[in-house]
Amino acid sequence: MNSYPAWQAWLRQHKPPTLVVWGKNDPSFVAAGGEAFKRDLPDAEIHLLDAGHFALDEKTDEIASLILAFMTRHPA
Repeated sequence: MNSYPAWQAWLRQHKPPTLVVWGKNDPSFVAAGGEAFKRDLPDAEIHLLDAGHFALDEKTDEIASLILAFMTRHPA
């Protein structure tokens, strides 16, 4: 069962603050997948990093900084 349409509809309806951090060199989840969030969430903050599939392992400090900055701008 493909749940993506329901999930995408929920995103369009609720518009949660969204941070997308993606490895632009990921061979499995290509960069276009990260950029696709803009279709449903035009205000999403998207970062395509010079990393592969394990971006969090490759760019730990950079991703941590992005998360902290995002959370500062969008407190709970």
